[in-house]
Amino acid sequence: SLLALGEAIALEDRRELLEGTRDEAERLDRYIQNLLDMTRLGHGALKLARDWVSPADIVGSALNRLRAVLTPLQVSTQVTGDLPLLYVHAALIEQALVNVLENAARFSPLGGRLQVTAGVVDSELFFSVSDEGPGIPEDERAKIFDMFYTAARGDRGGQGTGLGLAICQGMIGAHGGRLTVEEGIDGLGTRITLFLPLQAQPDAEMEEPA
Repeated sequence: SLLALGEAIALEDRRELLEGTRDEAERLDRYIQNLLDMTRLGHGALKLARDWVSPADIVGSALNRLRAVLTPLQVSTQVTGDLPLLYVHAALIEQALVNVLENAARFSPLGGRLQVTAGVVDSELFFSVSDEGPGIPEDERAKIFDMFYTAARGDRGGQGTGLGLAICQGMIGAHGGRLTVEEGIDGLGTRITLFLPLQAQPDAEMEEPA
């Protein structure tokens, strides 16, 4: 065991082992969270605790949770700070985005580009994730949101559980949103976009009287 080896392991090696253990623990935590969310969705027990949240905060939190997974990739973001607020259950939307990002990372080549974009189209706000992976044939795109559907083409992280995108669809659908699947960067890979309906924005807080 590591404890028995003690000082026999170089400091840098110990650091790498600890970081690897941490990364695996975080990955396991995401799998467990997906299983719990799947159970809630299946039993109609997914309750929305809505609040106003910044899209930039959701993107930032999702990227931070996946920092180790995304390190081998060239990640770029296009998220401005002036986007309208979302009235959503923030933890669920963040988890949905995490699922899409993790899926894109698994199918991306080492050093590949991964783009994250947020914007507004008509009355919807969208989060878009594009990768340079092997892509998804058009006749299979509708299937990727099916429970337990998996694809092995170019998967660097080993075959997944087939739950992440299905749960993502359930979370977005619970908010009245939708998802689309298209070709990714420069016609390569895949782009998955999460659309959420915008609500009337909250009034600015009134200044307290002097």
